[in-house]
Amino acid sequence: MKLIALFAVLCVLGAQAAPDRNPRIINGQSAPHQPYNAYVLYLNAQNAGFFGGGSIISDRHILTAAQNIQGFIRWDVGLGSNIFTQLNTITSNIAVSHPQFNSANRANDIGIITLPASLVFTSTVSPISLPALGQISNGYPFENEEGTVVGFGFVTAASTTRSDFLMRAFQRVIPNIRCQQHYQITLPNHFCAEDTIDISNICNGDLGAGFVTSVRGRPVITGIASLITQSCGNTTPTGYTRVETYRTWITSVTQI
Repeated sequence: MKLIALFAVLCVLGAQAAPDRNPRIINGQSAPHQPYNAYVLYLNAQNAGFFGGGSIISDRHILTAAQNIQGFIRWDVGLGSNIFTQLNTITSNIAVSHPQFNSANRANDIGIITLPASLVFTSTVSPISLPALGQISNGYPFENEEGTVVGFGFVTAASTTRSDFLMRAFQRVIPNIRCQQHYQITLPNHFCAEDTIDISNICNGDLGAGFVTSVRGRPVITGIASLITQSCGNTTPTGYTRVETYRTWITSVTQI
């Protein structure tokens, strides 16, 4: 991902997002608010950077991709709304990427932003559950299981700014052998998912967003958007970091 300088121009929007299908999160749907979702703007010492997604996992921690952390020194985290201009922003200068993160092939693409103060949980700001901490891997998410990913990413490959409204895609986990045909992944650290019905996919500005599935009847973050083959391409699957694989590391950083 190339770094670009960001010049934020915010305008007040009077209209709500229409509930129909739009080409944001390619061929995705306008999403209802997801209280765990975080918009992450990351900047380096020269005030250059980009943006991606993240997920609230505790009152002090945002789970995201390591590519949104390594090489950057400031993170502006937007919370609390599915309308971009209504996000509440918290700035952090503390984050850690996995010590074995490889930017070339996105191995171990997971990281954690630590907020400067504890969040107050409400109906609009609350954490998503993590896979259970234990010695035995359950393999979440399972092959052919459907998950949801949301983000404020680009509208099209030609876009130069994020979506005004949170968008949502539904994808199903594909066999590992197909995932390896597209990405140089190490199993089981990554998995891939795709949407063969509406051909929805993530776009630039969505990397780091959470892939959420149902585990024993409750929503759980089981993946982190990590890999796309081209800008806003919708003909190949998305690659995700498998959260369960890194559950012990997450605890070592966050104590949760």
